[in-house]
Amino acid sequence: MKRIVFEIVFIATTWYIFLPPINLTSWEFIFFLCGHLLLIAILFGFGKGINLIKKVHVRHGKAEAEFSLDDFKINQLGKILLAIVSGILLLTAIVSLVTSSIFQAKNYANVVTVTEKDFAEFPKSDTSKVPILDRSTAEKIGDRYLGSLTDKVSQYVAADTYTQLTIGGKPYRVTPLEYADPIKWFNNQAKGIGEYIKVDMVTGNAELVDLQTPMKYSDSEYFNRDVKRHLRFQYPTKIFKTPSFEVDDEGHPFYVATVYQKQFGLAVPRPASVIILDATNGESKEYSLADVPEWVDRVYPAEETIEQINYNGKYKDGFWNALISKKNVTQTTKGYNYLSIGNDIYLYTGVTSANADESNLGFILENMRTGEITKFNLASATEESARESAEGAVQEKAYKATFPILINLNDKPLYIMGLKDNAGLVKEYALVDAVEYQNVIVATTVEELLSKYANKNDLEIDNATTESIKGVVADLKSAVIKGDTVYFFKVDGKIYKVKASVSDDLPYLENGKTFEGQVGKDNYLKTFKVQ
Repeated sequence: MKRIVFEIVFIATTWYIFLPPINLTSWEFIFFLCGHLLLIAILFGFGKGINLIKKVHVRHGKAEAEFSLDDFKINQLGKILLAIVSGILLLTAIVSLVTSSIFQAKNYANVVTVTEKDFAEFPKSDTSKVPILDRSTAEKIGDRYLGSLTDKVSQYVAADTYTQLTIGGKPYRVTPLEYADPIKWFNNQAKGIGEYIKVDMVTGNAELVDLQTPMKYSDSEYFNRDVKRHLRFQYPTKIFKTPSFEVDDEGHPFYVATVYQKQFGLAVPRPASVIILDATNGESKEYSLADVPEWVDRVYPAEETIEQINYNGKYKDGFWNALISKKNVTQTTKGYNYLSIGNDIYLYTGVTSANADESNLGFILENMRTGEITKFNLASATEESARESAEGAVQEKAYKATFPILINLNDKPLYIMGLKDNAGLVKEYALVDAVEYQNVIVATTVEELLSKYANKNDLEIDNATTESIKGVVADLKSAVIKGDTVYFFKVDGKIYKVKASVSDDLPYLENGKTFEGQVGKDNYLKTFKVQ
């Protein structure tokens, strides 16, 4: 009876900790099931037990054990359980072999559909929405910003989530706060987590967003309010991984879990539906892929999508061609980034040949909400070659380039990237011709970078039409417009506007202060600095 109780408690405890889906197409559940069947076999399937010591003799003051296998006999239950485990593992091995790329190369190639277009159809780029910063820089900015808020840093830290989203057509990374340690969780879990960090991936400005209703469910919660555990109790058979933190266009926090279905047996997992969990109250709802709300950005995870795009490039002409001759075999380049286009976020990466030379064959854009994948054909330098070219232009400063983003500027393919110092902060920006990658322009601001490019090529770029201004602030006012604090002031009788997110100096701005900046459309300042 004790052994029965022990096994029941042990099964419940291990399931509560590891949370495998109760689904026979899940490797987690298969190993979970086999492990517990073996444990039951050990506890109940071996005669009187597994104590092999039959007698102990004392000779010359020393104890000597006499071993025997007489009691080590497998009973009928043990034989059945071992047969079941062997059968499950054998069947799993057979299915895995049959559904491997050796026999299913065409299915692997067709897991995703890649539509090919010419670069002329690549979306025109709004440079005011290009996420120049990379994830590591956003983390540094967010963590440092939180560290400056002494009332928060004593109880909370920034989670390492930093999900990139498109909010209001602009790229941001967002991450919730999390309890600093178990004691802080014990002291604060009753009220929940009331803020998250939002980093503008264009300007690098960070802000702490206050929530009207605190989050009671997050990755830093323990027990039943842990996001994955809460969802596992509600959807015990669904296959999903760690949910991603997102916010809707009103700033309300959610966790989004993509539900997977294995293709042709135990092979490639593909999104089948989406579960959205309200982080404030724990309510959740499952959506079909066709009905996912438009504010959701991340249904198709980047790493898995890239792997499946590589299946398409590798196996489209069969397994043996991919293994031996490698004719027409392509693969994505090392690294990827994101672009905000409209209200969606797109995965971006290059495509090169299987030989991974220094030239790209084209570029991939994938809508991470709908899963639509487009390859834009263009012979160009790889992103790594462009990075090296940009770093070479400032080699005396030893800056490191972020992963480049391809932009379409006046129908010209260009790589744009940040140049970081040893502290990991972006100090300058580089623009590299994607075809003739020796052509590099470097500047301290994106506006200056685009102006240099426009002047050099005798072009007029709408996003770069800015002018410098310097003056003394007068008649300072402020107002909240569509959730943003906007400051209004006069210089020589002319009214100028600037959003609070442009500079940390603005909340402390006073009449009579001297400033300088860059003015864009509608008299909005894109940069602002108090002198």
